[in-house]
Amino acid sequence: MRHVVNGIALAFQFFSAIPVKKELPMERKDITAMYAALPFLGLFFGSAAAITAFVFRDFTELSSLIAAFFITVLFVILTGGLHLDGLADVGDAYFSYRDRKKRLEIMTDPRIGAFGTMVLLFAVIGKILIISEIIYQASLIAVLFIPFLSRTGLLLLFNTLGSAKEEGLAFFFQNKANKKSLLAASALYLAIALSGLVILLGWKIALALSLALAISLGLYRNWCKRHFGGATGDLFGAYIEGTEWLLWAILLFFI
Repeated sequence: MRHVVNGIALAFQFFSAIPVKKELPMERKDITAMYAALPFLGLFFGSAAAITAFVFRDFTELSSLIAAFFITVLFVILTGGLHLDGLADVGDAYFSYRDRKKRLEIMTDPRIGAFGTMVLLFAVIGKILIISEIIYQASLIAVLFIPFLSRTGLLLLFNTLGSAKEEGLAFFFQNKANKKSLLAASALYLAIALSGLVILLGWKIALALSLALAISLGLYRNWCKRHFGGATGDLFGAYIEGTEWLLWAILLFFI
């Protein structure tokens, strides 16, 4: 039980902007519990977004575009912009068209370049526009599930893609975590998500989101291996942003 509590606290400490001002142990069971807690962290983010959408939809007369802007800002606040930062770094590295070693070096540069800025702008503007089209028409249950699904996909990526570098937090976490336990947790989370989506939203939406998650995971995994030689923290962050963007877009076909 202690490791579970530590893992949840570590998940908030490393993957959100919610302050956890305590030095926590980072042993194998703690790191494993931290990653196992990520989909529930996503559920927390999704719940906050769904409540915000409900308030805008039922208690204000503001447009869906304004509501989508505030929901996007809410995600940035809750995550501390961590995943967007990773997306920008990956954009700079990939569009540099340099060799693999140089791309990895570019991702460690704290400065943002022109390509990273463009990727960031397109991602944020696109997310606002897609959410604005969905938020007042789709079920808020879908809003709640999307961050849960993206982080479940991240668990699978984390377990099936080796580190691109022999340094950094991603390398440390991958060597510490019990991947067999996390794979089992991922399978359980997917079963729960699929069952919940079928019951609450219908089998068509559940199937579409599941296929999009599976196909995009496989394509992104291969893309990371080909262009970067494996995973980094920035690539994981970019995966979260890209997957959520894709899943939001899938919902457009069902409203």
